[in-house]
Amino acid sequence: MNYRVSQILFLIADVSKVVPIQVIEEVIRTTLDGKEKTYIVKFPDKKETTADIKKIKGQLFNSREEVKEFMLNNAKSAIDQMVLNAEEMSINVFNSHPENFKIEPRDTNQIEIPGLLSDETKKVQPTTEDGIIRVDLGNGKFGKIDAKNLNNAGAPQ
Repeated sequence: MNYRVSQILFLIADVSKVVPIQVIEEVIRTTLDGKEKTYIVKFPDKKETTADIKKIKGQLFNSREEVKEFMLNNAKSAIDQMVLNAEEMSINVFNSHPENFKIEPRDTNQIEIPGLLSDETKKVQPTTEDGIIRVDLGNGKFGKIDAKNLNNAGAPQ
């Protein structure tokens, strides 16, 4: 890999930490075996520790986007594995897969009234445009009152 002097790299040395390091020197060695290029990097500690890039343990990334994508993919994989393990445990311990009991989310603004007007679904207080107030009386019974007659409802006047 080629780097440039002054370039900032991101190092993941352990799973919980990202450390920026800076390339401070490019070293080209000519030996009997040929030319070899390496880099010296500086760490962000108080001692300004330097090291040969080849001796650094961990993974290096050229940009924040690369390190972020790598970490998100690792996190997603770990979460997927935890969920898979939980599903397997459910099957082994309870003899049932969690998907067998998946509950579909419901619209909390609607109440289903089976058998009324064939299979239509009615809403309790769907709109005020029709001037009708709908009241759930319990036990599957609903009451309606015209908002114009609201003052006339109840006790005699």
